[in-house]
Amino acid sequence: MTSTRRTVLLRSSWATVNIGDVAHSPGVVRAFQRYAPEAEVILWPVRLEERERSMLRHAFPGLRVVDGTLSGDGPSTPELAAAIDGADVLMHGSGADAFLSTEIDWWREHVGRPYGYFGVTVDPLCPPTTATLPELAQMVDLLPPSFLEDDVKDRFDSADFVYCRETLTLATLRGQKITGPDLAFGPDGTFAFDHTDAVAAARLLEDFGLRPGRFACFVPRLRFAPYAKIYGTEPTREQLRRDAVNRATVTHDLAVLAAAIETWVRVSGLPAVVVPEMSYAVELAQEQLPGLLSPQTLSQVRILDRYWPLEEATGVYAVSSLVVSMECHSPIMAARHAIPTVYLRQPTETTKSQMFADLGAPDLVIELDHRATATVVAAVTDIATDPAPAVARSRRVAANADDRLRAAVQACVTGRPIGLPAPVETGDA
Repeated sequence: MTSTRRTVLLRSSWATVNIGDVAHSPGVVRAFQRYAPEAEVILWPVRLEERERSMLRHAFPGLRVVDGTLSGDGPSTPELAAAIDGADVLMHGSGADAFLSTEIDWWREHVGRPYGYFGVTVDPLCPPTTATLPELAQMVDLLPPSFLEDDVKDRFDSADFVYCRETLTLATLRGQKITGPDLAFGPDGTFAFDHTDAVAAARLLEDFGLRPGRFACFVPRLRFAPYAKIYGTEPTREQLRRDAVNRATVTHDLAVLAAAIETWVRVSGLPAVVVPEMSYAVELAQEQLPGLLSPQTLSQVRILDRYWPLEEATGVYAVSSLVVSMECHSPIMAARHAIPTVYLRQPTETTKSQMFADLGAPDLVIELDHRATATVVAAVTDIATDPAPAVARSRRVAANADDRLRAAVQACVTGRPIGLPAPVETGDA
C-alpha cells in the first residue's frame, strides 16, 4: 500500500428513479477530478440505466464503469475482478445510509486494503420517528452508546474514513463511540455536480414559453416515496404504513408548496413550472396541484408531464429565478449555480436536511410545521422582491461545500486525516 491512493473504486449509483440519487456518483467523480486529478475513480454502480450511462459518457468521457456483483465465489465479471485487483481503496458513495454490508465484508476478508464512506447519512431515528431537525438533534444526544448493531459499528470502526454528509450523523457515530476511522463532516457529493444539458433546457423553456431568469421551479413530493408502486412490487407492511401516512398528509404538505407558487406568481408576475425530482412526482403534481391553486395562478403554471434527465434538470435550474423544493437535492443543484432556493422539509425526512445549516444556511430550510405556510410566503416574497441575499446564500453554501469536499477528497487520496474546521456558525439550525 503506497502512501498515495491512485485508484479509487466507487460503489455508488443506488437508483435511477430519483435524479438526486443519480447525481451522487457524477458529483463524487467531479470532486475527485477537481481536487485530486492524479487519482482515477472507477465507478461500480448498483443500478444504472442507459439514460444515466449516456449522461456519464458525455460528462466524463474517460470514466471507467464496471458492472458485476460479489458473492462467496467472488466477483461475477472479469472487469469487476480487475477493478478490485487494481484499486487502492474501496469507497462507499454518498447516500441515505451505509448500504454496502456485503461488499464491505467481502473487501475486508479477501482484499484487506483501505475502505471508507464518502458523504453518508446514518439516521437511526427517522423513520419511523417524525421530528424537526432540533428534535432529531436532541434525540441523537439521548441515544445510548450501544444502540447500533455490533456488525454495523464494526464496519465503521474498521474503516479508514467515514465522512458524514451532515453533523447529526457525525454526532450519532461519535455517540456510538466510533473511534477507528477518520471521522469528519464531508458533504454530499451532489454539491460538486455541475454538468448541464443547455440544449435540452432551452428546448423545454421554448416549449413552455419561458425565458431564462424569468420563471421559478417547484418540486413536489410525498412524505415517503411509494417504491412498491414505482417498481411494481407487492407492498410490505412498512410500505402500507407509509402509504397511509402519505394519503393522510399529501393535501396539507402540497398546500404549502401551492402557497409558495401563489406567492411567486402574485409578487413577481412571472410564471412557475412544476418539475419532478423523483419519477412518481409527475403523476402526483398532475393529480394534486391544480386543485390547490387559484384559477388565476394556475394559468401561469406549467406542469412537466415526464420524468426528466438529471442534466436537463440542472440546465433548467441554472437559468431559473428560484427553486422551491420538497426534495433535498434540487436545492443542492440550484445552489451549485448560485440560484436562490428554499427547501421545504417534511417531518419524516432524515437528518440529512441538517447539511444546509452545516454549510452556513440554516434559513434555507423551512420545516413543514404549523408555521410553514406563513414562513414560505415570506421567504418567496423576499426573494421575488430582492433576490440578491438569496443568491449570496446559495454562493455561500456552494463555496463551503467545495472547501469541505476538497479536504475530503485529498484526505481519501493521501490517507491523512481530513483536518477540517468546524462547520459554519450562523445561528440556530
